[in-house]
Amino acid sequence: MKRIAKIPIIAALCGALLLSGCDNGNSVPSEIVVSGESSDVGESYFPASSCGVTLEKAVEKAVSLSPAATEIICELGFQSALVGVSSYCDYPTTLSAAKVGSTENPDINRIIGLKPDAVITLSALSEREIYALNQAGIAVLTAPVPTNMEEYSALYREISAAFYGKEQTDSEKGIAKSAQIGRDARSALEKASGEVKLGSYIYITGKLTIAGANTFENAVLSLSGENICKESGYIAREDFKVPETAPEYLIADSSLTYADITSSGILSSFLENGSKLRYVSSRCFERPTARTAEVFTEITNPETSEPTEE
Repeated sequence: MKRIAKIPIIAALCGALLLSGCDNGNSVPSEIVVSGESSDVGESYFPASSCGVTLEKAVEKAVSLSPAATEIICELGFQSALVGVSSYCDYPTTLSAAKVGSTENPDINRIIGLKPDAVITLSALSEREIYALNQAGIAVLTAPVPTNMEEYSALYREISAAFYGKEQTDSEKGIAKSAQIGRDARSALEKASGEVKLGSYIYITGKLTIAGANTFENAVLSLSGENICKESGYIAREDFKVPETAPEYLIADSSLTYADITSSGILSSFLENGSKLRYVSSRCFERPTARTAEVFTEITNPETSEPTEE
């Protein structure tokens, strides 16, 4: 069995907490901090299932076609295993892997030339692309896109299983290491939310829709408040059921301007009736990783306070 980088669960948790914790200065480290020792992964931990695919051995070389998958792999301490990443992967800044396109337009020939054990993505590839990769002996692992906290844990669990195997146990806790990593990721996000009390809120996406139930935005922000949009999915403003009382907060994608928001009579009336406006980066939700916790520092950052009409 070849040796692969393995990070102790305590170190992985510390990295996640460093990213998600809010200090008195409301700051978040600008880089992922990982450390660990090289160690053998026992043969008994494989075959193992990752993202519904059976792996006969631990992934030693990987291509990531999703920024979230790339960041999680690096959080786990396996950045050196990445031989290729998508053109959208820009974090951590120390990435040196080859660029291989994206899930919409992957460079299949280049990926095959890199000879990875697996391609990891959060967006499904076409059947033709999957077939070509499988024929080259490359597993395609399509990780679940989370819409709730359980699925957020599952995202970490499924990706880590590709490197650890699902049966490898954490000696201190006596449970599967990949399962513990998933639990720790969720706990770190919940801890980061503890300093923020939103009360009632709605979240406005960059497309000027409102995030309702069964969305990742709802799952994260509801750790600190109550979403007054009870419908499922993303709701057009004209279809939103207006509550009798305005929400305490309007949380908006930072790509929106004040004019964008007030162009809606409903949203404008909320502001007129005392709702506070806060901006957050959509990246926090589009890349469900430990950096998702930055949404809570952005909400409390004075620079995102309610702007004037100017």
